[in-house]
Amino acid sequence: MFLTASNLVHYLLARGLVGADAVVNGDFMVAEAGRRNRNYKVILKNGNGLFVKQIKNFDAMAISTLQREAACYRIARQNAAYSDLATSMTRLIDHDANRHCLIVELISGGENLNEYFVRIKNFPAEIGKMLGASLGGIHKTLRGKPLQAEEMATFPRLAPWILSYHSSNSFPAASLSGGTLKLAEIVRQYPDLHYNLDRLRNHWRYDSLIHGDMKWDNCMVYPAGDGGLQLKIIDWELVDYGDACWDVGGIFQAFLTSWIYSMPIGNETSPQRLIDNAGLQLESLHPAIRAFWRSYLQTSGIPRQHAAHNLMRCIEYSAARLVQTAFESLFVSPVMTSHAATLLQVSLNILRNPHEAALALYGLGGEGAR
Repeated sequence: MFLTASNLVHYLLARGLVGADAVVNGDFMVAEAGRRNRNYKVILKNGNGLFVKQIKNFDAMAISTLQREAACYRIARQNAAYSDLATSMTRLIDHDANRHCLIVELISGGENLNEYFVRIKNFPAEIGKMLGASLGGIHKTLRGKPLQAEEMATFPRLAPWILSYHSSNSFPAASLSGGTLKLAEIVRQYPDLHYNLDRLRNHWRYDSLIHGDMKWDNCMVYPAGDGGLQLKIIDWELVDYGDACWDVGGIFQAFLTSWIYSMPIGNETSPQRLIDNAGLQLESLHPAIRAFWRSYLQTSGIPRQHAAHNLMRCIEYSAARLVQTAFESLFVSPVMTSHAATLLQVSLNILRNPHEAALALYGLGGEGAR
């Protein structure tokens, strides 16, 4: 049974997740929020709403990732050692393994960081600090600890697909858009990119619980009782035991992606003109980036003497994540876009000189690296 906006109420009634009085009294509204899944927001006037996720196609990969997400929610709820993770997640309401459906509490008044930053036209350092503390606490959960049987069964321990995309057929050509095919063609022209992706994959570590898909869309902020903001991290389908630097690199690249997409790229070919005319100036992002990195170091359990080395690994992973973001942005595009090409070029520049990128792009030089 596939859930739809019209049959969802009957499903929730049958599962005992809403009462008939809420439906009869008009205290019930469904809004579609789907992207790659069948997603629905259930808004209840007199109670906490629900966020309903059901996979679109019952293929093995989609089933596996939803099961992994559900298992992660259960572990976080039942295992006291996962308290930092539980605090950073929304509350699990229901998991229907037969219909491959996951339901969590809807974040009232929430918006993802993409929406938030576009609305306020600013990147507050306080948000970076909150995000660093949250991610650091999550990574500390399994740092230096042996995996237990349930964790071994839950986490597949896989390196990100983008690190081997250039040397494998990760996606059948028939399933790719014209834009992604063109990106693959361009990637094949850069042997130094192949070398660096191979190097990053070969040096992948297994040291931490990781989210696996850190980006602005998966970070939600919502009003706190004191008038401030709170933060939750959502969409745990790719949760795994892996390299903590990948998650940090994901946040770093999210800053750069916002900057690149603020550039009015058209027929302009001068890199300096693109930078000068960007809606976001890179320097305006640096306080939030530095606040994120410092807060992360304080909470993640990384020894101080390893901070600089870990920073370089995070920055190199941010470059790989930029290639993945370019791929994702072209998934339904018939042609290569200028923004995707810029993402790829910035990635190449970072991998050629990550130390320079730390300072010039991220504002993390000297004191900022500690």
